[in-house]
Amino acid sequence: MVVDQEQKTAVVGGSTPTGVSVAIGWTVLIGAALLAGALFSPAELPARTLVMSVVAGAYAAVVADLRAVVAVTGLGMATFVGFLANRFGDLSAGGDAWSYAVVIAFAATLGAGYRWLRSMPPAAE
Repeated sequence: MVVDQEQKTAVVGGSTPTGVSVAIGWTVLIGAALLAGALFSPAELPARTLVMSVVAGAYAAVVADLRAVVAVTGLGMATFVGFLANRFGDLSAGGDAWSYAVVIAFAATLGAGYRWLRSMPPAAE
């Protein structure tokens, strides 16, 4: 019987797996939804949207993996519509819920664009 004595460790400074980025991002957006729900009444959808949009945009500006950003944004939009705009996770209700959720996607797009611009090398003069 041969025992492999060499331990394989994670690379320090390596990229974070997409699943981990999604889990962290969705946890952050759930925290934002809880904060928005505690601070603002159900009638104040624009204020609740603002909280979710700021957090989604900040997440997109920090995370480099676009797949994780898209997944977290979609989950954040569903969380907003299901629990902040409606009750009990109802995603099929009419009204302005999905039009407000588009603002969350727009904020995430702005955050991803900011990250892309920040990653570009400076222009040579």
